[in-house]
Amino acid sequence: MSSYYQLVWRENELESYPTDKLNFIFNIINRPFPVSYRQLYPSRIEWQKAVKKHEDLIKRVKNIILKRSDAHDIRQAWLKHHREQADTTNGFTIEQLANKLPHMANQLGAFMEIENIEIKYFDDDFKPRYDLSDFQDITINNYPSSGFKKNGMTKEAFLKLYPQVPENKLDEVLDIADCELEKEDNTVVIPYWYAVNAKRVLVDGDSFIETFDN
Repeated sequence: MSSYYQLVWRENELESYPTDKLNFIFNIINRPFPVSYRQLYPSRIEWQKAVKKHEDLIKRVKNIILKRSDAHDIRQAWLKHHREQADTTNGFTIEQLANKLPHMANQLGAFMEIENIEIKYFDDDFKPRYDLSDFQDITINNYPSSGFKKNGMTKEAFLKLYPQVPENKLDEVLDIADCELEKEDNTVVIPYWYAVNAKRVLVDGDSFIETFDN
C-alpha cells in the first residue's frame, strides 16, 4: 500500500478511488476553504458558490468512505504500515505546521502540492502527519529568500524546483490561462492557484483544459 498520494484528484472519479486514497483526500480537504482564495473570484456570489462547492465535496467524500465496507480495515492497515516503517513520534499535523509557519498558514496546501510533500504517517486519530524538515524552504529564516510569498511564488522559485521546465513553456501556460502576475513586497509572484495548476500541467502531465477548468 502506498504511504501517500499527491494532492491531485478528479471529482468525477471519486467513486472509483480506493478507500485509502479517499481517506487521504478527506484529511486534506476537511478544513475551511482558504480565505486567501477570495481574490480569485470576481463577486461575492461566485465566492459563496466556491465555498459551498468545497463544503459539499467534504460531505461527498465522507459519505463515500462511510459506504465502503473496507473503511475500518484500511485505517488499521495504514496504522500498521506506518508503525512498522516510520518514526511515529515527531510528525506534525497541518494545524501544528500552521502554528509553526504562521506566515504561510493559509497556503500550506499549495506549498505541499508544489513541492510534492509526502505524508510521514497517520496518527491514531488518522490525521496525516508530516516531517517538519520538508518545510525548510518556508521556515522563518529561509522564507524571505525562498521565493514563496503569502499570495504566490516567484517564477524563479518555480523554475528552481523544476529545472526541466523551460521558462518559455511556463510563460505560455500562464498566458493561455489568463494569469495576471501580482506584486507582493515589491516582488512579482505567480498566484498560487495558477502556480499549482501550471505544475500539474508542466510537471505531472495533466490536461490543461481539465486542470484549469476544474
